[in-house]
Amino acid sequence: MPSMRPSQFAMQQRSDGGPFLRFEFDDHGEDLEEDDFAPPEIGGFEMEGDIEIYGVSRVYYSDVAVSENSPDWHLILKVTPDDLTIYPIFPRSGHSKYADSKYDTIKSIRITRQVCQPYAHPTDEGSVEEVLADLPTGLAKDWRYGLGFHYEYRFIALAVAELDGVEEIVLHGGRGYDDTRVQGSTYYLGIGQLELLRRGLDRLSQRHQRETAADKKLICYTGLLHRAAPGVYPPKARKLPPDVLSNLISLGSVNPQLSLKDQQQAVRLTQQNVPNLAKSEPRTLFNLKEQIELVTLGELIEVYRKMMNSNVGESRWQAFLSDNPFILDMAFGYPVKKIADQPYVRGKNFSGRGGQYSDFLMAARATGNLALIEIKHPQHDLLGRQYRQTYTPSHELSGSVGQIISQRGNVQREIFGLARDFKDRVHAHAVAAIVIIGRTPEEEDKQEAFEQYRNSLKDVLVVTFDELQVRLESIHQALTPRIPAKPEPIRDEDLPF
Repeated sequence: MPSMRPSQFAMQQRSDGGPFLRFEFDDHGEDLEEDDFAPPEIGGFEMEGDIEIYGVSRVYYSDVAVSENSPDWHLILKVTPDDLTIYPIFPRSGHSKYADSKYDTIKSIRITRQVCQPYAHPTDEGSVEEVLADLPTGLAKDWRYGLGFHYEYRFIALAVAELDGVEEIVLHGGRGYDDTRVQGSTYYLGIGQLELLRRGLDRLSQRHQRETAADKKLICYTGLLHRAAPGVYPPKARKLPPDVLSNLISLGSVNPQLSLKDQQQAVRLTQQNVPNLAKSEPRTLFNLKEQIELVTLGELIEVYRKMMNSNVGESRWQAFLSDNPFILDMAFGYPVKKIADQPYVRGKNFSGRGGQYSDFLMAARATGNLALIEIKHPQHDLLGRQYRQTYTPSHELSGSVGQIISQRGNVQREIFGLARDFKDRVHAHAVAAIVIIGRTPEEEDKQEAFEQYRNSLKDVLVVTFDELQVRLESIHQALTPRIPAKPEPIRDEDLPF
């Protein structure tokens, strides 16, 4: 036997005969508000043009016994032969919002009649119930508990209530079967669209009920069986229903905003399902990889620019380039890999104590030939004082070049001892030496002096920080998809014949 709702039980316990109805009938009818809403030709909940309007009935409600002329009667139903209007109010006198509208600014719901027959005027409780029995599915049909949408469908009216100035919902069929439009203070909702919304809400409710039941079982299993005998009852994972993420995202018309924790979980889910995605959605996975690389590169460039404009120290630059070693790759004309940060180049091995050390040790991917990189500061001057219509290299630049030449000599002499315990195969066939320092001079005569100096160096490459930035920006620009240009229309005079 199904359980009885508390409101139904309370109704049965009433001894005052309530709630109560009062009826009014105006046989002269009333002037109906004209609008641009045209009735359909056939079918649905619509008025038929040749039906004569011959009266209006009004049904008033009170939860407590009041006199016939009391102002405490509240309109809940208005009936004409062509439409039925219900006024959803809170029906219990003990409620703080008794007799107020259930749906904020929405005061009434009007249902246009079926073309088969006009609505009959109610004269007693039984005829009220007969009239309400023809309401569309999803609307409450027992006036004792309050008219309007069933509780689980209240979101339909509450959503419409968010529209400024809208006070009435009209449910209709026929040509407007799928209507969702606003006209003045009225929202027209087609009966077909109402049914779609109702079914969608039902599916959500049923799904959440199933998921809640499964979650409750899992909590009890984990807290009782698994905790008492983990060897017999192993841990269980929460089973997600098929398409759960797809269904959640498809509910709205725009992409949802994820919290930081949700973003982390989304990344973790993608990582865990990469093998499956590679088989089922290879193109999607490839596009995702491209987008991630593009966004990551854009953010990296922004950090690089900020560091260029600030006075961060060499240690900060070394840490930044160590975390993003592919930036160092752009200083070479061939593929390389990072072998070590700040390697010792004069000691027992690359990780030994004492001796000289460089900033980065790189190696060619194909041959293992070593390369040294010395990182200085982007604010260092590249040129010193003017000397006979040219400029000498600055102390920082010439000192850095001398330092890396010395380090290269140590590596070449002691390569076997230094690399003895190194897991990667490396060689010192011709150790490349790169110095990253300063910014390209703006004056043309200084640019000439700088280019003459760095191109005169033997086997030492000098690269400026702004040159690395330009290379980063060029790669980002090349990876950014371009919007195809619209072809210009062909004019008649351009045609050959």
